[in-house]
Amino acid sequence: MPYKTVKQNCTRSDGKKGKYVLKYKPKSPTKKKKDSQGYVKAGCHTSKKGASGQRAAIEGGPREVDETLDELLEEIDELTEAAKDSSGHLKQYGAPEGSKRDKQLDKTQEDLKKAKKLRKQGKTGKAKELEQRAYNRREKMEKKERKNEAYARALVRKILLEKLSAKTKKSLDKKADKRGLTRSSVYREFEKGLAAWASSGSRKGMSQHQWAHARVNSATPSKSWAVVKKKKGGKKKKSSKKK
Repeated sequence: MPYKTVKQNCTRSDGKKGKYVLKYKPKSPTKKKKDSQGYVKAGCHTSKKGASGQRAAIEGGPREVDETLDELLEEIDELTEAAKDSSGHLKQYGAPEGSKRDKQLDKTQEDLKKAKKLRKQGKTGKAKELEQRAYNRREKMEKKERKNEAYARALVRKILLEKLSAKTKKSLDKKADKRGLTRSSVYREFEKGLAAWASSGSRKGMSQHQWAHARVNSATPSKSWAVVKKKKGGKKKKSSKKK
């Protein structure tokens, strides 16, 4: 896929200004605005290095070792934006612009942001009520999508606050040992998945625990968004097979 970096003033989704735009020429038809040469915008960056980093990430090529944390985070933001539809949600969440699901996800994000502000103001009680309302809304949304699945009765907020069950820990311990990761970091990754399910969204019909397990399965220490860590001097556990 042909790419080019153009020096051009631009604005990112988070409001920050940029000076370089990475463009690409799509192979398939698209509704995105094209320039005179048929290129469309892929991302807005503050440096050429950031644009090159996004291109490398898209193509799966090597990254420069000396990339700064800001540039890595910038790349993640741009790649995430590219995967979103007009509603601002990831396409896999099945929430197109103007749909009921889109409005519900927007409302949930809005409630959680308000709750965060209330906590800073010391209004913990009101913040908890708002968070509970947001979690209940998300729980209700996915319950409708999981018509043929066993429905988790506990409220989402309660699940987030509770310690991991023995059954869940056993499953996570097995994954950690098999992949040579520390168990504590795998627990934290799972908890981040639980929280992301409520605040960011998920694929249609996926329960909170399914989403959290999916995050653990795809997390590796090399991924900037992951918190999993390798055991010191540890190796992946070999599965024992009966002969």
